[in-house]
Amino acid sequence: MTRTVIIAGGSIAGLATAKALATKFDRVLILEPDQIGCGQKVRKGTPQANHVHGLLKGGGDALTELFPDLPRRLEEAGAVSCNFSREVRWYINKNWMPRFDGALTIYFQTRPLLESCIREEVRALPNVEFRTQCRVKDFILDDMGNRISAVIVQHPAGNDETIFGDFFIDAMGRGSILPRWLKRNGFGDVPEDHIKVDLGYASCQLELPAADRDWKSILVYPKGPSEIRGCTLVRVENGKWLLTLAGYHNEHPPADVEGFIDFAKSLPQPDIYDAIKDARLLSEIRLHKFPHGQWRHYDELPAFPLGILPVGDTNTSLNPLFGQGMSVAALSVVSLSRLSKATNFCNADDLEILKKSYFKALRKIFATPWDLALGQDFRYPMTVGEKPYGLRLKNGLKSLVMASSSTDVIERFYQIVHLVEEQKSLYHPKWLFKYIVGKSAK
Repeated sequence: MTRTVIIAGGSIAGLATAKALATKFDRVLILEPDQIGCGQKVRKGTPQANHVHGLLKGGGDALTELFPDLPRRLEEAGAVSCNFSREVRWYINKNWMPRFDGALTIYFQTRPLLESCIREEVRALPNVEFRTQCRVKDFILDDMGNRISAVIVQHPAGNDETIFGDFFIDAMGRGSILPRWLKRNGFGDVPEDHIKVDLGYASCQLELPAADRDWKSILVYPKGPSEIRGCTLVRVENGKWLLTLAGYHNEHPPADVEGFIDFAKSLPQPDIYDAIKDARLLSEIRLHKFPHGQWRHYDELPAFPLGILPVGDTNTSLNPLFGQGMSVAALSVVSLSRLSKATNFCNADDLEILKKSYFKALRKIFATPWDLALGQDFRYPMTVGEKPYGLRLKNGLKSLVMASSSTDVIERFYQIVHLVEEQKSLYHPKWLFKYIVGKSAK
């Protein structure tokens, strides 16, 4: 009998999960609503792919654990290798961070290039099958009513198809049908945290004038409430640059060229405007809005069906200004990969253990990026949502860290920002003396 895992969604999270589970199942079926060909085109289902997508060190390491050949593939495709502490100019907390040779090497590339590199590796797996232009519209429970046994898929012509499987992955993203399905089938309302930030952003690809630059990216992170506009400029493949301008609470950049340039000129620091004022635009200016961050607590439901687990934005959707989304998704999939190694997917007891262990791991993975993002989001009085415990104290300590002249302290902070270390390690007593000394020395 052929054992099949069905993955709803061919996003980066879905593709990574396919690789993670390929050795556990005879057949891996990926169901993707978009039409996907070859190459590096932006999919209809990911309009945000036109904008800067950061792959943090922790996320890059996670993807490399699943795809050991990924760094080579990225470099061959033109991705830009970058020493973060030396080659990124970062304005945050109303301060330019010091630059030095550090240990964090990351890659800059467009989202379509990264997704293409991963997809081609997954396509090469002999037991993986792609079905495109089909949308998962429903799940079916088994006769006992506690385990998913099939999905109902809608095809472009409007006809439905029922596909049975042994295990299911929801990689349908922020708009997943799973929360509504759980409520409709008696599992209850999924508890959710919502943080309303009303972020709007605009992006385009650029060709910068020839110049000697000792940087590959400029980040301008606004500190509320006085600063409300920020941006990211990164060098990507084929000698191009990708610029994303962003603003909180309806201070959104426009799509016309003059307004776009004026918005760049209005940033808290002039460096972005100076870098792009004579640039040539290579693409349209594309807009996107992010009304709120969300965290779905599936583990807090009184019951959750066996045979299905959510990955990626289905679980949590974070403020894109901080570039955490892809990395959080990758870390989640690696956790599932590790846990699945000891799982017999035919055994209900094993599935119960997997479910509980996975949801416990997600809480640990999400804690740091969620807390880091909210620390910035709640600097604005207009932000709506539940504030994390000890927010003022945490923000005060992080301000002390960011003002430090100690490269050891800054490198530690970068490890946390890049999801290599947990944020709680920032508060260890052994570091407090270094924070104070570093601040006084400065």
